[in-house]
Amino acid sequence: MLLACSKADTIDDHLNEYAKRMANILESEPQQLLQVSLPPYPKITSLQQNIPTTTIKLTDFYGLKHCELYSLVAQRNTVLGRIHLPSTRYIYEAELINALQACLIATTDPQLHSKLTDWLTLKEKQRPKVWANLIQTSHEIKHSFSTNTGLIYGAPSDGLNETKTALNYLIKLLANNPNPNIKLESQLKQLLDNPLPARMWFTQLLIGEQLNQLTNWLKNQAPQIQCYSGKRNEKLDYLTNVFRLFFIDKIQPIAGQLNYYHYQLTPMFEELINHPHLSQTFKEYIHTQHTLGFEEYSNAMTEHLRFWQELFKNCNISPQQI
Repeated sequence: MLLACSKADTIDDHLNEYAKRMANILESEPQQLLQVSLPPYPKITSLQQNIPTTTIKLTDFYGLKHCELYSLVAQRNTVLGRIHLPSTRYIYEAELINALQACLIATTDPQLHSKLTDWLTLKEKQRPKVWANLIQTSHEIKHSFSTNTGLIYGAPSDGLNETKTALNYLIKLLANNPNPNIKLESQLKQLLDNPLPARMWFTQLLIGEQLNQLTNWLKNQAPQIQCYSGKRNEKLDYLTNVFRLFFIDKIQPIAGQLNYYHYQLTPMFEELINHPHLSQTFKEYIHTQHTLGFEEYSNAMTEHLRFWQELFKNCNISPQQI
């Protein structure tokens, strides 16, 4: 079941309250937990695929008046046509390929037919680069993968279904027939409105860094809470209650949802990481956030739990007592 968590009650709040309560019990200064942020998205200029401009002679251009291709070429030569966003450029190129195919069927002039064949071959060869520019340089994807403006809540509002649908559509777009129309823009808007990848990576970074800090702090406080001859002290009883109220009841459920999101989205990110037409810089960014970041977060969770498990074992505290 999804955890229904108030938006005023984030994992950041839980971790800070967890740290504060433990510090009060141990009569120590509260830990100033580290603030984190995702690394910046790669520079767009480093991701941009170079696509040479295709030119056409005026005589050939006027020979296309019997085809829809004529109006598409005219559109591309306007000022507006030269400043296409990655998404509108992809839609335009897809329409151009369809128009070239239709014009080939409608053209009887051998010389023009030969040129149309060459243009179609060139455009089909360039389409993976146009798709790569769509994936790597779109504002919506940049925002979805790198914004530092939110954490996950473990609720439907996180937008898992919307994110999966949008990413699947964009990844399969190149392999499908080039007919994206307005659906492409709507799927990009879903990623803009639901930047789950960035929120997921930001959340795991926050949990990992702050839990590592708290685990090391607890180890330094160990003399106050260690058991001797299997007997525990009063402070440990209070700490055990705080551990249950905050880590078990509040932090772990959100971490569980984070794990679920990670495994649900991993197949799509693996496709992007292994895609031959995407740049190495883009792939490394995803690999660092999604794969390595998750490993570091998981290790932090494991180490924190190991500290408590060893303490409870030494003090004869059973799971039922936590």
